[in-house]
Amino acid sequence: MAHFDELFKHLADYAPNPLAALALNTPNVEVGDPLNTEQITVRMHHSDMTFQIWLPDKAEDAILHIEAQTDESREKPMPLRILMYSSFLAHQHERNVYSSVFYFRPPAGRTDSGYYEYGDEVMGGLRLKYNVIRMYELEGESFLDPNAVGLLPFTPLMQPPSGMTSQAWVETCIETTKAAPVDRQTRGTLLYALSVFGALVHPPEFFQDPTLEAIMQESPVYERVIQRGIEQGIEQGIEQGIEQGSRETTIENTLAVLTARFPRADVTAVKSMLEAIADLEHLKQLHLTASLAPSFRAFQEGLEA
Repeated sequence: MAHFDELFKHLADYAPNPLAALALNTPNVEVGDPLNTEQITVRMHHSDMTFQIWLPDKAEDAILHIEAQTDESREKPMPLRILMYSSFLAHQHERNVYSSVFYFRPPAGRTDSGYYEYGDEVMGGLRLKYNVIRMYELEGESFLDPNAVGLLPFTPLMQPPSGMTSQAWVETCIETTKAAPVDRQTRGTLLYALSVFGALVHPPEFFQDPTLEAIMQESPVYERVIQRGIEQGIEQGIEQGIEQGSRETTIENTLAVLTARFPRADVTAVKSMLEAIADLEHLKQLHLTASLAPSFRAFQEGLEA
């Protein structure tokens, strides 16, 4: 999920106010600087967004924490995760913490109650409430505003107007984003993010258009992700090449040992079986077996076992 995290962080840093308004269900919020959570002692997920905020209605300095999820929380139930994050942030900064969770893809978040509680009035206890926003349940037309650039990349995740097909809705979201009053690089980033998040719920073909691709290439985020993918592909290719070379060498050596030890045997009969084995360690073990087996038949039996 690394590219989702990077895109979400970039959008939150670029246009935090629309996201904050959605997270808190109020337009009366002013977002300040993001908080640096890299050095915290509590393990935070990469997609966590934490900002200093000002709530004019309450005359309150506070912290906004947003957790972005494509799927259900795997390591810990979400209420426990929010409890951990909120408790740490409140202790660290001595401010109230308001948390929200964005779920992008159905059915993620449908069972998230939005609170953590235990105890009662007699024994005491705790109740923590946080906002749950299932992007895929929102009415998309309400957010289709070219000036609300921070939310445009998420509009394909939302519900289309009644009677509109999914493909027509995606095309509308793309055209609205193209019309956003931003520079070329930002427009490229918005469209790239729109295609990445949109593909969570729509066929990738909806976003495969040469014109759209050309605009996305203007984005520095797009360039970074593509370059990282190329570098990872090269690295994986090198590793796979080394392993493949080791496999081929081990097979050749095994066949050579068998030919030398059992010159009358049909050694080529086991070549295809050896080549079908992907596990290099298994092949190395068979090479040792070829050196120790009392007969070619014994080696075949070990190979077929």
